[in-house]
Amino acid sequence: MYHLTIDDFTDEDVAEFHRLMSELLTKCASMGEQHAPEGTWAPSTAGLFDQMAESMQLVAEVSRALNHTRAGIRRVGGRARQRLYDRVCGSHEGPAGLA
Repeated sequence: MYHLTIDDFTDEDVAEFHRLMSELLTKCASMGEQHAPEGTWAPSTAGLFDQMAESMQLVAEVSRALNHTRAGIRRVGGRARQRLYDRVCGSHEGPAGLA
């Protein structure tokens, strides 16, 4: 069984991974400052049902940010897995690319 190694990741992959994580954390910090400036959520609406609707919008925003980051990390990992596959399959080829 073959496993990913650091050599399967390019410098660009690592930079993209770090950028994605930084963007996620920046987004979360910004949302925290906006919606919980004192560390506790302070809804901008008065009624419970309005607060619940507001919370669902906030949860959806967090979910979108997480999904964007997760998809980006999957792309980075997918490229590395493709390089692993190419490396492993390429090493088993015979003359003129025949196995």
